[in-house]
Formats: sequence, structure tokens, C-alpha cells
Amino acid sequence: MASELAAYLHYTPLENNEGTVTEDRVATLIINRQEAANSFSGELLVQLKQLLDSVQADATVRALLLQGSGKHFSAGADLRWMKEAAQLDYAGNVQEAEKLSAMFEALANLRVPTIAVAKGAAFGGAVGLIAACDYAVALDSARFCLSEVKIGLMPAVILPYLGRRMEPGTLKRLMLTARVFSAEDALSAGLVQAVVSADTVETWLQDELGLILNASPEAQAACKTLYQTVEARSWAQGPETVAAIARTRASSMGQAGLAAFFEKTNPAWLRRIPRSERVFVP
Repeated sequence: MASELAAYLHYTPLENNEGTVTEDRVATLIINRQEAANSFSGELLVQLKQLLDSVQADATVRALLLQGSGKHFSAGADLRWMKEAAQLDYAGNVQEAEKLSAMFEALANLRVPTIAVAKGAAFGGAVGLIAACDYAVALDSARFCLSEVKIGLMPAVILPYLGRRMEPGTLKRLMLTARVFSAEDALSAGLVQAVVSADTVETWLQDELGLILNASPEAQAACKTLYQTVEARSWAQGPETVAAIARTRASSMGQAGLAAFFEKTNPAWLRRIPRSERVFVP
């Protein structure tokens, strides 16, 4: 059934330090329109938003990977969808853009750590998907493009996520020229945080998820919330930082973490991926 869906969630089970399988799991959100290079349609945007909402509400999910099935991450907007949108009036186009915005906001505000895995082509809105995740890894063969201006459009809805992530001068150049850029260029610009080969991506993801699963999920969610608060204040110091550290030190998770550290024991939240599981989507 999953293979017939335009997007779906795959769950990887997790075990505790004793090797016992737990209720916790890692979610992988897979864009699955291989026949259209995983491009966006209006229906896909709604489906992605629904899947992200289900992850947000699921306390068993410890992290989210965002991947595309097949050769490409995503080619951006579907040509047929773009053609249909071109026939809409201003109000109709606002409605379509709001679908896009709602999906991106759901991804950007997810409580769990999110990692995008870029491969093949990542064009147009797909670059925004990568930027809306907490961070990203790219295969060394991946290619990226903010292609909108070539057809008289602009990367409007995705610009806030690109601006938070990428070096300003480089972003302006890529946005204004629509030049195709490499994985190494994406790394230099801040769009992705690591570049790996097809042979090493599985190991990289396993190691990265291992680090995430060693940390407190409550602390990670609190970190993401505080990051957004301080970022919105242009990184100025404020009472929220003092309140945040005081609150976490006094919380049950903070007390449990400190106790485990001083007693040299494993905290209750520690999880790991079973050796038999793979997390990269080929």
C-alpha cells in the first residue's frame, strides 16, 4: 500500500540499551512520486501536512528523516500543477500558496529533530524543504537549483527558510541567477551540513541518529523552541533564556539526566537502532 501513495511514513523501531525493542521509533517521511521526480502537487502538499501533523502528535517518534524515493529528492513543483495554478485568479493562487506555507510551517515547527537527505535533483520548492528541516546531508552527486526566476516566478514561500539557513550573498546569487549548484556548493552556503557518498550515507545516518537518540527528547524539543524564540529577537539576550535553563534544571528530565551523569548510569531515554535496520531510502 505504501508504494502506491504519493507520500507516506515509514517507522524504524528502536531498542533500549539492553537490546529490548521499545515503543519509540524513528519516522521517515518519504516523497513517493518517482514517475514525476517526486515533484509537488496540491494534493501532495495536503498529504505531507497531514503526515507531519501525525508525527507531531505521536509521542513515540524520536526523530524524522525526510527523503525522496528513487533517483531524486524532488524536482519541485509539478508542471501540470503549475499550469493549473496559472489559470487561477489571485485568490485561487493565494489558496494554493497557503497549502505550501502550511506544509512548510508544519515541518519547520516539528518538535523532534529533523534531517533532510538530498540526492539526485533538489530543485525549486524542494530546496525549501531541505532548509525547513533542522539540518541536512547530501549525496555528493546531488544537484540543487532555485529555478523559479527562469519561468518568471520567485522562491517566495520558501524564502524565510532559505534566509535562516544560507549565507546571504550566496542565496541572492542563486535566487537571482537560477544556476544549478553542487552538493559542495550547498555545504559552503549552509544549505546542507554534510556531504557523503552513496556508499557511506547509511553509516552517516546511523551515526547521526545514534547521537540524537542518546539525548533527552524533552530537552531537544525545548532547544528547538528556545532557538526560534531567540532567533526572532535577532539573537539578543532576554528573560526567556534564564527561564528556560531554570525550568529544565528543575524538571524531571533535567533531574534524571543529571542523576544519571553523576551516577554514571544510562538515562531512561537512551535508544538505539537495531543492527538489522536500515534508514536510507534508495
